Amino acid sequence: MKKYYFFLSIFFVLVVSCEKTKTITNTSELDTTKIVKPLQPLDYEKYIKNVPKTDTLCNGEIERAKNDLSKYDGVYVQTICFGCDFKPYEEEIKEVLKKRKFKLGIQDLGCVIYEGQTRGCYSAYVDLRMKVKYGENYKTEIENDAIKILIKNINVNDKVISIYDLEKDEKPQLLNYYVPIENDYYTTIKTDLPINKRSTHNLFVDVDFIIEKNGTISNLKESNWVNENGINEKYKQDLINLALKTLIKDYNNWKPGTYKGNKARVENTLRISFE
Repeated sequence: MKKYYFFLSIFFVLVVSCEKTKTITNTSELDTTKIVKPLQPLDYEKYIKNVPKTDTLCNGEIERAKNDLSKYDGVYVQTICFGCDFKPYEEEIKEVLKKRKFKLGIQDLGCVIYEGQTRGCYSAYVDLRMKVKYGENYKTEIENDAIKILIKNINVNDKVISIYDLEKDEKPQLLNYYVPIENDYYTTIKTDLPINKRSTHNLFVDVDFIIEKNGTISNLKESNWVNENGINEKYKQDLINLALKTLIKDYNNWKPGTYKGNKARVENTLRISFE
């Protein structure tokens, strides 16, 4: 579940960096804890044909795009930004691009921009040229090829896919109706261990595991332990062991997850509190 925590950490950083609004008029005023006003809708196709010389950011991105397009048969752009989707077939995309002799280009849209400077010109220019050369649906064709490879990897190579990459109706469902899971992520386990109830604020453990195609779970491991304001450390391992044993006993029967109709091994995380 490293991927999930990586995305979560990115989300936290971006939330902090996008907390307030500020227009940057001078590079010396750059403050990455601020955000400028959101981009207004822009007709990129029209704009990139006549970019003002003062818009050095956009002009620079166009030059980068031209350089990449001159060196490769094509470019597929991945956009990185707050709120952008991450696709489950990112590795397969790379395989498709390698076969086509395409480059994976990156369009990074951070929170902070400069007044009079335009972001997104790299992606816009590449997209315009790629549509002329390969047609309007070139990106969909690449992604569809990647999806086919991903499905093959799921069926033949038992590739594990994250639960966060699945649609709601594709996600695994616990079949033990007597065990509550809140919001598909939280659960509480009863314990007779002598913990100090008054000091259990923010006491929980995150456990990663794989839900197999037959609905059982495997590869259980602690991925995060939080013990704010403290429980006696000598009980920490006892609580973790209790969590693992309880998962195997009561959380070991799932409706398997699927990806586009194909049963898949799915990586999941449960946050376990104690009472």
